[in-house]
Order: sequence, then C-alpha cells, then structure tokens
Amino acid sequence: MAEVWVTECASPLSPREAALRLAHEPGLAWLDGGLAHGRDGRFSFVSTAPCERVTQAAGEPWSALPSCELADDTRELRASDVPQWVGYVGYDARTPGASTPALCFARYDASYAFDHQNQRAYLVGDDAAACARLGAKLRRAPVDALAFEAGAVVATPWSEHEAAIRGALALIREGEVYEINLARRFRAPFAGSSLGLFLRMRDESPVPLGLYLEAGEHTLLGRSMERFLRLRDGVLSTSPIKGTVARLGDDKGEAQALSADPKERAEHAMVVDLMRNDLSRVCELGSVRIDELMAVLPFAGLSHLVSTISGRTDASVAEILAQTFPPGSITGAPKERVVRAIAQLESAARGLYCGCYGFLDRAGGCSFAVTIRSAVVSAGLVDYFAGGGIVADSDPAREVAETELKAQMFLRALSPSP
Repeated sequence: MAEVWVTECASPLSPREAALRLAHEPGLAWLDGGLAHGRDGRFSFVSTAPCERVTQAAGEPWSALPSCELADDTRELRASDVPQWVGYVGYDARTPGASTPALCFARYDASYAFDHQNQRAYLVGDDAAACARLGAKLRRAPVDALAFEAGAVVATPWSEHEAAIRGALALIREGEVYEINLARRFRAPFAGSSLGLFLRMRDESPVPLGLYLEAGEHTLLGRSMERFLRLRDGVLSTSPIKGTVARLGDDKGEAQALSADPKERAEHAMVVDLMRNDLSRVCELGSVRIDELMAVLPFAGLSHLVSTISGRTDASVAEILAQTFPPGSITGAPKERVVRAIAQLESAARGLYCGCYGFLDRAGGCSFAVTIRSAVVSAGLVDYFAGGGIVADSDPAREVAETELKAQMFLRALSPSP
C-alpha cells in the first residue's frame, strides 16, 4: 500500500477560487461537488499539470484503463474519496474510427480537496513535495481573462429530430426495441475561455457531479446530476435518471404529476430493469437490489425521477465497464439493438456525450457520472446534446420540446451577459 500525503489548509479557498488560481497551466481538472442535493458531492477536487495521461482510440478501450496505486485511509480522507486518475469514456468508445478519444484519463500527483460538509480543505498527493508545489501555485493571483464569444447556435432541425423519433416509434411497434433514447445536437462557433463558459454553466445549474477537464485538443464541461457507477468497499451502485418535469414554482404539485405520469413511469421502469440486469452481470448472485425507486429530485429548472440499484462485486473497474457501458439510461432496451438503432437514427455522432466521466480512486474503486448536460469545446466549436427516452406512448412533438427544455441551461450560459 502506498501512502497518501494529506495536509490541512489553514485558510480554505472555495473550489471556484482554487480553480482560478490553478488555471495558469494547461491540464486543469475540477471535480465539482456540492451538497445541495444530498446524496453526492461531499468533496470537490482541483488539480492542474497532470504528470501522466492515458488515451485510447475507439474499439475496446477497457484494457487501456489505468490502474491505481492503492492507499490506506488517512485520518482526514478515505482512500475511496481521493481521485488518482480523472477522465472520461466517450459514448463512441466501441465505434472504430470515432473522432474523439474513446478513453482519456490524467493522473495528478497532488490535488486541492474541499470538504463541503465540514468546510475544510486539504492538499492531498503522492508526497510532501507534490503537495508543496501545488500549495505554491494556489498562492498565485487568480486568472481573470475568462471572456468568451459564441456564434449563433444551430440545432438539429426540429423536423429532423421529430422524424427520428417517429422512426424509433416504428421500431417499438415492430417489437424491435422497448425504449430508445434519442439525442439532438446544439452547436455554435466558440472562441475564448472554456473555463469562463463552465463557470456560467455552473451558475445556471448547480450539480453534485460536475467536471471541468482540459484534455489536450478538447475540453469537457460536465454538469451532470446522474450517477452512472460508484464502486466502493465492494459495493457497486447506479442511480439512473429518467422522467422530467419543468420546475415552475410548485415543486410538490409538479413532483406528484411526474410520479403519476404513466409515460414517465413506464420509461423509468424499463431503465431500472435494464440497469438491474447490467449490474447482475458483474455482481454476486442474489445481491442486486433496488435501494430507492422513483424518487423525485429537484435540480435547477427541472425535477427528475431517480432510482438507486446496488449489488456486491469483486470485479475490477475495467471488467465492470466492459459489461455495463454505455449507460442504460441514455441508450434503451434491449441495449445492443438500441445502440445500433441510435447510430441509424441520429444524424450526429455523440462523441463524449452519453458516455461517462469521473475518477478512479486510490482504493481501487471509481466514481462516474453519465455525461449529460455537458458541453465539449474543440476546434473552434462548442457542442451540447439534449435527449430523452422514447416509449410506445411518446408524443414526438412533446419529445422534441423536451430537448429544448433540457438545453436551456446551456443556451442561457452561452448567451452574452446583460
């Protein structure tokens, strides 16, 4: 077992201020937590200047997943809470020739850790020297050049996305699939600070599972609230989201309406069954259970139906991903047939969208969110996708309108300041 060096900071910085002070160098990574929604996000971690990076082209990338040097818990932090590798797996990971890396992870020898529960902060890293280097960077003046410009947003045309939904409904009527998630792309020219856009998205949508990651030629701006996988102490869990209602001021009434909506319940029930089946592939026989079913959780502008499924496993993270990826909540059922249908019906490759992002921890586990509500900046463009699950009684016009509802956070963040 390796040691993790931890030292408490006498004058804690907010994660935002720490990110601004560490943004002078390339390779900024900011795992952005927060306890506004209870179950996730106790810690935020900010790092810069990775000492190693692993990327892998599409195909079967799991063999390239980096391994962590395991560590014991410290008095201040559990090893399972401390990231060693931060990165993502793109949705197109199994599609040869995909334009973005299927897998990209960076290792940081030190991170700034902020405990939102106790309002305390730490430097955590491989050794005292790595923590001292990071501490010196945190004493710099914060960056202030966060301006950006965006051109006109061009979305997949309403008629085109509605036609794809009608194609999905035809497959459902024919018995090919039971549920299929379809996405719509929003794209705009972009120049300037990706971090500036991330901060605007962060203001618009506080979430417990955010990530800002500079990954070479592209940057991921993740604002996900959906847990894909958490492996900790031999327990694997997932919390799929499916079912959405706008928050217009009556949370109780809106939650009741969402819980009673037969279309939303059917959509969610199929995803719960799918994820329970996926976990059963890698968990001990009889250990998979539903811990929470169809809870309504409020987020910025929207409320969602969320369930939690868990099971016991001794499988590795690579083995788990090989059996469960891509996330079922953004594909559908049966998964393999749906993945092929998505490729036929959607006009734009998803890239990183609907994959997963997060970290590999120092105890051999992982914490991954589903890559939704997330933007990617690359080659002078910014891409954002929004989608929804299609079931037999879906209304095409309503489904297209839902994509616009889900894109509002991004569109507001992208628009010029008043």
